[in-house]
Amino acid sequence: MRCKYCNIEVSCDSKICPLCHEKLVIPDNLDLSYETPKAYPDKQKTVRKAKKKLSVTRLYISIALTVFLLSVPINLLTTPNLYWFAIVAVLGIYGLILVANTILSNNGIGIKIFWQGVGILAVLLTINYLLDKQAPEYSPTWVWDYGLPAILIIASITTGIYTAIALKYWSSVVIDTLIISALGYLPIILYACKVIVHPALAITATCVSTIIIIFVCILGRKTLISELKKKFHV
Repeated sequence: MRCKYCNIEVSCDSKICPLCHEKLVIPDNLDLSYETPKAYPDKQKTVRKAKKKLSVTRLYISIALTVFLLSVPINLLTTPNLYWFAIVAVLGIYGLILVANTILSNNGIGIKIFWQGVGILAVLLTINYLLDKQAPEYSPTWVWDYGLPAILIIASITTGIYTAIALKYWSSVVIDTLIISALGYLPIILYACKVIVHPALAITATCVSTIIIIFVCILGRKTLISELKKKFHV
């Protein structure tokens, strides 16, 4: 058929001219279907991703729960004086954080690293608590002396490297980088409060955090000011 407005031949099965978007005059003997153009993109892909994430999370929870339930009787039958099934439980929770909030999540790099640090610290504290209560001649301060500072050093370096690589996306990572780096001062505060006994890694964490904060403030000053104005609606 031919469009009477722009005078072009339309060979596809449509009631709308692809050039001028006017309605075509269709003979009565033609039976063509007409579909209204979609105003918004199809959301099927988003739904599929959400269903896939939910199914993977459920599968992990089922496996982790099975492993934990099996570890309880094995623990009580083999080593009743050491309740290591609690470590299995905490590792299962950390695995859930790893799967749901890191691997399958669309969260920013700062949120992912934060929850990873929280999960690892929870595992270390659980191990520390069990050994402190059940193992003789055990020093429970290693988590604060070495574990926490090491986690914060790795987190600060990771966010710093990611920020240096993602120069085009600084607006989405600069605030997260500053927050993660600021947490690196926590060990030196704990040392001042006499929670940490050996301050070597605490001082290292403070130095690493300071370097990254200076790096971000100098190179990303304009982006940082712009993002802070957006956050506080200035």
